[in-house]
Amino acid sequence: MEKERLFSKKLNAGKRTYFFDVKKGRDGSAYLVITEQTEDKRNRLMVFEDRLEDFMSALREVAEKVKEL
Repeated sequence: MEKERLFSKKLNAGKRTYFFDVKKGRDGSAYLVITEQTEDKRNRLMVFEDRLEDFMSALREVAEKVKEL
């Protein structure tokens, strides 16, 4: 059963495509699904609403470190 999609963003990055989908779960809470797709493979990462701020904080911190290098 497909969960209700609330928002979607697609990013083409060379041979990879990234999809950022916000979906609503059975219990009504929202969650983020990040999908990386190549020609032969698909990987998914799910981040639930109660951990989204922690996830985004860690991602921002890592992105700043990458910029410094």
